[in-house]
Amino acid sequence: MFNRTILTVILGLLSGGIGGAFGVGGSFIMLPGLFLLGIIPDYKTAVGTVLLSLLPPISLFAVMEYYKKKRVDTYISIVLCVTYVFGAYFGSLINQEYSVQFLQYCTALIFFMLSALFFYMAHSQK
Repeated sequence: MFNRTILTVILGLLSGGIGGAFGVGGSFIMLPGLFLLGIIPDYKTAVGTVLLSLLPPISLFAVMEYYKKKRVDTYISIVLCVTYVFGAYFGSLINQEYSVQFLQYCTALIFFMLSALFFYMAHSQK
């Protein structure tokens, strides 16, 4: 139990730091981290755990720093927040209908496509 807690603290600090620095949300680090570190071996439980963990903090202190520097579009943030709630709800329904293997393939495909997009964007900037 102690080892699991220490690993979770490390994972939380790592994913929060990356999320705060790059604005990508820590879930893309948390979800695979829960498996790789052996904290939660069940995919669907890991997804639920990650979603719950993101509810309270939602990067409050990071947002305050960006807001101070006038790097936040409040209107767009509110629209994203409201629509994200509905998207997350429907996503949770989808999660319950498909096998773990299918969901893992989908997650890998999404990560791959996003990685390719960011490599392209970084490479094409002058």
